[in-house]
Amino acid sequence: EALVSTRAGVSHERLAATSIGGIVKIAVGDFLLIGSIGELKVDRANSEWVLAEIEFMGEGPQGSDGTLAGFRRGVSIYPHPGDQLRLAEEVDFQQIFAPPALPHIMFGTVYPTDSIRAPILYDRLLGRHFAILGSSGTGKSTTTTLLLHRILDAAPDAHILILDPHGEYAHAFGAKAKVWDVDNLQLPYWAMNLEEHCEAFVTSSAEEAAVDRNILAKCLQKARARNVRISEAARITADSPVAYQLADLLLALEEEAGRLEKIADASRYTLLRLTIEQYFADPRYNFIFNAEYANNSLEQLLGDILRIPHQGSPISIIDLAGVPTELVNAVVSTVARLTLDFAIRSPRDAKIPTLLMCEEAHRYLPRVPTVHTAGVRRQLERIAREGRKYGVCLGIVSQRPSELSEVVLSQCGTMLSMRLNNLDDQQQLKATMAEGARSLVGVIAALANQECIITGDGVPVPMRVQVDTVPPEAKPASEDQLFSVRKAVERQQ
Repeated sequence: EALVSTRAGVSHERLAATSIGGIVKIAVGDFLLIGSIGELKVDRANSEWVLAEIEFMGEGPQGSDGTLAGFRRGVSIYPHPGDQLRLAEEVDFQQIFAPPALPHIMFGTVYPTDSIRAPILYDRLLGRHFAILGSSGTGKSTTTTLLLHRILDAAPDAHILILDPHGEYAHAFGAKAKVWDVDNLQLPYWAMNLEEHCEAFVTSSAEEAAVDRNILAKCLQKARARNVRISEAARITADSPVAYQLADLLLALEEEAGRLEKIADASRYTLLRLTIEQYFADPRYNFIFNAEYANNSLEQLLGDILRIPHQGSPISIIDLAGVPTELVNAVVSTVARLTLDFAIRSPRDAKIPTLLMCEEAHRYLPRVPTVHTAGVRRQLERIAREGRKYGVCLGIVSQRPSELSEVVLSQCGTMLSMRLNNLDDQQQLKATMAEGARSLVGVIAALANQECIITGDGVPVPMRVQVDTVPPEAKPASEDQLFSVRKAVERQQ
C-alpha cells in the first residue's frame, strides 16, 4: 500500500521514489532493511495492490521516529510476511549515502533527491580497477574528465596515464597534463618485446607468419646480445629490454640467410629485411622506428610518460590519433607492459601508484582476440589480473561492454554505467553486477545524458547519480560536429 497513490498532482520526486530504482525500508524488529525496487506489477486478483520485487542493499538500526539511525551494507536478517514496508525518507538517504571515514570525492547528486551528494571512495575505486560504460554520445569522456579532475583535487600527486585514441583530452586538463604525440614522443624500437616486434614487422599469415616469427626471434636475440658483455650474452633473449643497433639486426638477418641449415627459404629473410628497412625509412613511423633512438634511455622514457617527478603535470596523455593504424596496438602494448614491469621491479617502499586510462577499450580488449589484438589484449589483461598488487590501476572506457574481454570486465571492482541502448550490452552489464544492484540495470536504457549508475567497491551502496556539470574550459574535445553550423559558415564564405 505504500506504493499506491493517486498519480495526479504527485510531485516528480515522489513518483521517482515509487518507480524502478526507488528505495524502500522494511521494519524487522528494531532493524530497518533497505532495498531497491527492481520490478513492479499489479496483483490481478486485487487490482488495488501493487507487487514489488525488492533487491536488498543493507540494514541499520531503527530510530525512535522510524528512520535509520545508521547503515551498513549487507543483510543479516530477512523480513517476514506482514512486516511493514515504507518509502525511504530524506533522513534515511543521508544515512544510506553518507560516506564512510575513508578518502572520498563528491561526484554528483543521488537520484531521486536534489541535495544528497554521491560519494566515491577513490582509493577503492583505483585499487580494484574500474570501467566507465555507455553508448556513444552519453557523456563518457566528460564523465571521465570530471572523475580525474576530482581525484587530482583530492590527491594532487597522483600519476595518471591516458591512452587517447581521438585526441580529446588535451583540452580538458591544460597545464595539468603533458601531451605526447607522434611529434614529440620518442618510444625506442628496442623497448618492444618479440611479440610487439612481430606486430609491426611480420606481415605474412598462417604458416609463413610462424616461420617469420622464428626468424625474427633468433635474429633479435643475436642483435641484443651484441650490445652486452660476452659473459651476459647467454642470458639475453628476444624479449630482453636491451638496446640494439638497427645495423646489428640487419646483419643478423644476412648471417642467418647465408647459413646452410637456415629454417626457411632465403626469400623469407629478404622480405623481412625489406619490411624492417621500410619502417625505419618511413617518416610516419619516426616516433618509434628511428635508428637514432638506439641509445635512448628507458629510464628517461618511463620518467616522462609516468610523470616521475610530475613537475606540476601529473597527467600524461598519449595522443594516438596520429599513430598509423598498423602500429596502434604495438604502441599500446609496449606502454602497458613497460608500466607494469616498472611497477613490479620498483622496491615495495618506493612504488608509485599509477592509473592507466584506456579510452575506447574495446579496440584493444576485444572479447574474441584477433592476430593483431592478441598481444595488446594479453598485456592489459595482465594488468587487470596483477596490477592491483603493484599499484597499477586499469580504468577502461567503452561503449560496447558486450565486446570487451570478460577477463578485464570481471576484474573491474567498480562500474560507472551510463545509458546503454544495446540489449546485449545491458545483459553483459547485468551479469557483471553484484547482487543488490541488478535491479538498476532496468533503467540503464532510459538514463538521460550526464546520468549514470555506479556500483561496486568504489561506492558505499549502488546508486543512480546525476553527474556534476563540467565547466567548458575543462571539457574534452568530444562534442558532436554540427552540420547545420558548418552549412551556415560555408554560406558566409
